[in-house]
Parts: sequence; structure tokens; C-alpha cells
Amino acid sequence: MESLALLVTFLLLIQVLLGAVTLTFAILYRRRGTFKLTSQILIGLLALQTIWALSVLPAFGYPALVFLIAATLVRFLKTK
Repeated sequence: MESLALLVTFLLLIQVLLGAVTLTFAILYRRRGTFKLTSQILIGLLALQTIWALSVLPAFGYPALVFLIAATLVRFLKTK
């Protein structure tokens, strides 16, 4: 059972790290105008991972969903 707990912990950690990297690149695109393609690809990968996580267990997909919504809003909302 300890190995299963470690597996779930590592999956959650990878999920949060992917979300943080995606959000970072979205912020970099918003501020500097660079990394446009990188942020789009990472948002797409995070969306696929979120779909998978929500289909496995809804509570497991919530962190990725929060990062996905935040990164998408930062990346695609128009500035004033």
C-alpha cells in the first residue's frame, strides 16, 4: 500500500509541476511576448492531462483544472 500511496503522490506532484510550468510560460508570454508556441503547446498538454485526471477521479483532476483555467485566462485574455 505504501507504493500505491507513493505513486499517487508522484502523479499529483507531476500534475502540479506541469501546471506551474504552464502558468509560468503563459505569464512570460503575457509580459514579454516570447514563448507563444511553447505556452500554447503546454496548455494543450495540460488540457489532455486534465481530461485524463478528471475521468479517473474528479478530485484528482481539480489541481490541473485550476492551473488550466488560470493559464488559459492569463494567456488568452485581451489586455487593456
